Amino acid sequence: MKSRHILSTLALDLGLTAILLLLLTGPIPVTRADPGSYYVRAGAPGDCLSATTPCSSIQQAINLAGDGDEILVAVGTYTENLAVTHGLSLRGGWDTSFTVQAPAIYPTTIDGSGDHVISATVETGTALIEGFTVQNGRDGIHLYAGTITVARNTVRDASRQGIEIENGQILLEDNLLTAIEREGIEIDGGTVTVLSNTVDGVGRHGILVEGGTVTIEDNLIRSVQGEEYHGVRLEVSGVVTGNEILYIGDRGIEARGGTAVIVNNSVRNAGGDGIRTADTSTGVEIRGNTVYNAGNDGIDARGTAVTVAGNTVSDCADNGIKSEGASHTFINANQVYEDGDAGIDLDNAGTFTVTNNIVAGSSVASVLIQNNAGPHNFLYHNTLVGSATGQQGIGISVTVTGITITLANNIVVSHSVGITATPGATLVVSSTLLWGNGEDPTGGTFLFPPLFVAPAQHNYHLQPDSPAIDVGIDVGVASDVDGDTRPIGDLPDIGADEVRLRTFIPLVLRDY
Repeated sequence: MKSRHILSTLALDLGLTAILLLLLTGPIPVTRADPGSYYVRAGAPGDCLSATTPCSSIQQAINLAGDGDEILVAVGTYTENLAVTHGLSLRGGWDTSFTVQAPAIYPTTIDGSGDHVISATVETGTALIEGFTVQNGRDGIHLYAGTITVARNTVRDASRQGIEIENGQILLEDNLLTAIEREGIEIDGGTVTVLSNTVDGVGRHGILVEGGTVTIEDNLIRSVQGEEYHGVRLEVSGVVTGNEILYIGDRGIEARGGTAVIVNNSVRNAGGDGIRTADTSTGVEIRGNTVYNAGNDGIDARGTAVTVAGNTVSDCADNGIKSEGASHTFINANQVYEDGDAGIDLDNAGTFTVTNNIVAGSSVASVLIQNNAGPHNFLYHNTLVGSATGQQGIGISVTVTGITITLANNIVVSHSVGITATPGATLVVSSTLLWGNGEDPTGGTFLFPPLFVAPAQHNYHLQPDSPAIDVGIDVGVASDVDGDTRPIGDLPDIGADEVRLRTFIPLVLRDY
């Protein structure tokens, strides 16, 4: 009886000892003052679990956090290489008491010492990385996979890319990337939105897209230093809209394949073309952009089907707008000023329709048609001006044999030669106003001064008493260069502008 009691006691003691060992070696549940939040402050000796007991390692806090948790990192410099593997919010820029987040006042710097500074493969949940200064990395931030937002960070002094994306559902918003040796942002795959970032000072492309589905919107890209590198380069289909791109070593925007939608961008001071698409492009839409002072063409549009509409191009060294290697080209409602060669160059542009454009001050030709074209093409309602102060270049120059071009409702003024065509090209000219050219054809034309509002200021709208008003023919063009309805009177006006007459009712003041 006594021995049986001793054995029972011994078994109980062994069981309690085993339980104690498990508690000492296994995870110990912790109680945090603020559940779901972890805290990091440079040099702090704590356990990361509260604002009063922060730890000193960001990676330690990442390892402790679970899906949906947040990590608050206070002002200071942290020499670490971080790996994010699950959904959490990693937020820098806090004061030392973790009550105010203001990265500009409380900079939180992560120094990568030459390796990836932050790497993220997010297998579960969604991740946020915001409010850090990321420096001295091979790549500043490298995103491999997952649903990740990277917002309001500064990435600088990277020896390769500022941010590189392999895959995932990614949003880059309001980041600054500067002093990057290669690409500011490189995208190799995934579904990616690049929104309102600044890329300032990179050795290669500002934004390089080699794969994925990408929207690039409202970014500032400047100071791309390499002579063969671009502000934005797309190797796949993509949307590039609302960006400001300036001081670029080569092309401002280049799209090299698939469908390219390039809308409402401003490109200035590019060493090469302002905007260029490649022969491998399929659908190309270049609309509403402003291109100024490009070293080559303002817009060089290539691809199967090309639309160039509503752009303003000026002071480019070569052509203002060029379409080449296309099957179908539609050029509408652009304004092109003071370019070195042709205002609009249709060079093997396929079947083309050119409507509602204003071209002025191009030294070689306002419209140049060369090398090849479709069998039947159209130039409707264009205003073509050689020079505001004299005669310059050719208004419309056709050097392709075996084609027919219908010209109707155009204004061609102040050129050395108004319209010229090589033998074998057929021009069908009607309702076209010519004035002040050194040489002019006479068939189907009017010889009157057009009466522009202010040509010296590039205002080529028509005055209310212009002889070009209500004398055109209906060719099915339903709006003008400004988007006004055409016709407003009984017949359309000649040229790019449809005059909208306004009646002003006088304001009478009465003294009661």
